[in-house]
Amino acid sequence: MLTKERKEKVVAALQKAIQARSYSGEEKEVVGYLEKLLKDIGYDTVHIDRYGNIIGCIKGKKNGLKVLMDGHMDTVPVQEEKWKENAFGGEIKDGKIYGRGTSDMKGALISMALAGAYFAEDTKKDFSGEIYVAGIVHEECFEGVAAREVSEYVKPDIVIIGEASELNLKIGQRGRAEIVVETFGKPAHSANPEKGINAVYKMMKLIEKIKALPMTHQDKLGYGILELTDIKSLPYPGASVVPDYCRATYDRRLLVGETME
Repeated sequence: MLTKERKEKVVAALQKAIQARSYSGEEKEVVGYLEKLLKDIGYDTVHIDRYGNIIGCIKGKKNGLKVLMDGHMDTVPVQEEKWKENAFGGEIKDGKIYGRGTSDMKGALISMALAGAYFAEDTKKDFSGEIYVAGIVHEECFEGVAAREVSEYVKPDIVIIGEASELNLKIGQRGRAEIVVETFGKPAHSANPEKGINAVYKMMKLIEKIKALPMTHQDKLGYGILELTDIKSLPYPGASVVPDYCRATYDRRLLVGETME
């Protein structure tokens, strides 16, 4: 049960998590905070793996399923000068907590961690199975990579991911692939472009063709996605050179039944 006192503890714990800045690859401070928190609130074991993920476990008195509650600890960087509030203050104004990572996704991670502890306390651990909560590193840069290590360690039967969903229970999500497209040309001085082959112009034609591709659809998950997320050319910088190489990266969101082909 979420009493007033417990709610205040959740809020205070979240504020401290926000104040521990944790850009991708710089999660050490928040890991240290979570390690102490999980031990203080009654988790039986706390494990930090080779990637830096932190995993807390509470075991019930009876055998049963393993439930893993998963959330990432890292955030994207902040342009602090563009924030009206302190990006790492965790301050409360008008009933809202302000700070990087509040909703994506330290709020969910802290809530799940304390929910597991409160459930164990209320039941005196007289439940079947094991409760795990995992804080994942590097999710913003390498989604799914570090999480595989957690899956291998826990081998969960059920996984609950705390990403924001407007409080709606989601029962699945699209898969993800990263597709790299490359074009090759011939370098030349930009004063004589006719002597070279511009790889960027080749890529521009490809991009238009890719945009026109029909997208797959599934009743529950909606449309698949194929979105250009990054484009680079070489040489760089190349103010006076016709680029002989261009690379475009696409984010491909996959539906049930889709194959590599």
